[in-house]
Amino acid sequence: MGTKFYIVCFAVCVLSIGCTEEDVVADAPTASEKEATTPVQNLVASGISVNHSYSDSYISSGFSFLSPDQLDKNRQAIGGSSYTEVYGFNVPEANRARGIRWNSGDETTASWRPQGIAGFKKNGIRYLLITWYARNASDYKGSRITLLDISPSSSTYLMYRHILLVHDVIPSSVSGYTQYGSYAPLNLHAGGVAYFNDKIYIASTNLGMRVFDLNKIVEVSTGSSTSTKCGQDSGGNLYAFNYRYILPQMEYYDINGGANPFSTIQLNEEGNEFWTAQYSHGSASSSVVPKIYGFPIDSNGTVLNSGIEYFIPKNSLFADDHAHGMQGIFRKGSRTWLSCTGSPSSSYGSTARLARYTDGASNTVRYRWPYGAESLYYEKQYDYLWSLTEYEPNSGAANGSQVNRCIFAVHFSNYE
Repeated sequence: MGTKFYIVCFAVCVLSIGCTEEDVVADAPTASEKEATTPVQNLVASGISVNHSYSDSYISSGFSFLSPDQLDKNRQAIGGSSYTEVYGFNVPEANRARGIRWNSGDETTASWRPQGIAGFKKNGIRYLLITWYARNASDYKGSRITLLDISPSSSTYLMYRHILLVHDVIPSSVSGYTQYGSYAPLNLHAGGVAYFNDKIYIASTNLGMRVFDLNKIVEVSTGSSTSTKCGQDSGGNLYAFNYRYILPQMEYYDINGGANPFSTIQLNEEGNEFWTAQYSHGSASSSVVPKIYGFPIDSNGTVLNSGIEYFIPKNSLFADDHAHGMQGIFRKGSRTWLSCTGSPSSSYGSTARLARYTDGASNTVRYRWPYGAESLYYEKQYDYLWSLTEYEPNSGAANGSQVNRCIFAVHFSNYE
């Protein structure tokens, strides 16, 4: 990565301190556009059905379970209280809160790409959860989730562990590895992830939501001889491509009626709904109308089959005025924040935007956002809006942008 680019980017960010939101992105809506709203009640999503299925019987016996605080975290991230330890971001300096870099192997690998982000606090320790999907020669490994300690007072501060996601569907044939019984890799473009009461909900593109219990992590055998094995063999030995831990799928929600594709998911600020967004690559065709859906949940985290609502956010950057490229979502009250990529215009070398949409508005308010940005997670106690970038270094160079794969947080109040 070129040093010159980052120096220029930092200088531009410094000059942006104190700018209004209209100054921050040249194509931001005008003052009249951005707050032009009409009284609105989100539409009832008729025809959408939520079918809940359990899939935990395959680990009902012969498995011992661990919780997050019992895991051995074996990798060290780089970061701290100073956001400048993560460089080259398209965010005004005054808005920066935290920055975290992966270790060199995870920052540069082309075999995995991170997508979703969520977080929780357990026994006084703050954690981030990050989903990844496998690609290229490693695509048979499916998907994984990372548990990252972000508590400065913790003895394992900024240490993390990758955990392989598995389910009970055993493929009839495989290539590149040996598949045993009981469980198999979850071949999923693991998108957004939400956390609620020790469970995580991962957006599954055409299915709906896949659910995992963080108190049911399983330790398996490791070593070089396990790197091409997955599942439980006839002797009861457990394998997962040399990963030390697996996280089995416990249940899922098959959502029908047109709410798919599900690119991302997040719990709203009030804690009573999961919100999902549909991704489209930015087609100007009027037939492509990406929507946002809200799924009510009860106190146990069960997704309800009634009270589902939706709306269609607007974005004047696109010829059809619809919000394309939705990669992340967060909902608070009558406002929704969207991490959007693939804008037809560039701002400070990035085609990504953080878009704020108020129910009934004729447009979004848009802010500068890093190239390749993905999902969103709001950590209310610290006023942090977390996100992450997916691309390994230089993978975006063809788009005129140098990139780096990192996790970052901004001061959410600056975007309200």
